[in-house]
Amino acid sequence: MADAPQGELSTASLLAVFGGVKGLIDSSIPSTVFVIAYFLADLNTSIVAAVVAGLLVVGLRASRGEPVQQAFSGFFGLLVSVLIVRSTGTGKTFFLPGILITTGSGLAFLVSLLVRRPAIALVLSAIDPRYAVWKEHSALRKACFRSTAVWTASFFVRAAVASTVALSVGDRAGDNLTILIVINAVKWPLILGSALYTVALVKAAQVPPAPD
Repeated sequence: MADAPQGELSTASLLAVFGGVKGLIDSSIPSTVFVIAYFLADLNTSIVAAVVAGLLVVGLRASRGEPVQQAFSGFFGLLVSVLIVRSTGTGKTFFLPGILITTGSGLAFLVSLLVRRPAIALVLSAIDPRYAVWKEHSALRKACFRSTAVWTASFFVRAAVASTVALSVGDRAGDNLTILIVINAVKWPLILGSALYTVALVKAAQVPPAPD
């Protein structure tokens, strides 16, 4: 996750912790380029196209003076995907690292619930110091546990759907396009829905501003 922005909680500030909408879009560009290139050409061409797209994302962020940490992380993930595709010769394995990362995120959030340190409570405390009282503030504590549970479920649902689709289709270019479409069709509503739900719960908890 990216560094949390300091300030009032909003859907945008919460999503910023997960890279922000722009970051999420940037991370989707190489995979989209890969699938389109695979559909139009061959596996080697799609690999080259995806790497070039990843480099362009990093370069554009750097040229605009924007944080490149997430872009570099995304590019590293892209290289892992490329290595897997090269070793297997199967285009759909390009999505494997993303599925594993999503599953790992779900497990991390689940563990945070089990140890009674909900991940969303930690995120909120980083966004605004007022939320550091989540342990003592009953309504906020419940909001943190409920929203963390929703995020946990969203990660597992995304991973399960992506895995099911990847295993059920072949490795033709059109099949990879199907995987990409399904992943994004599930990903965006769940991310935005989880963020909106979290913000609504936290605001309903009516946590007072932190003292100066």
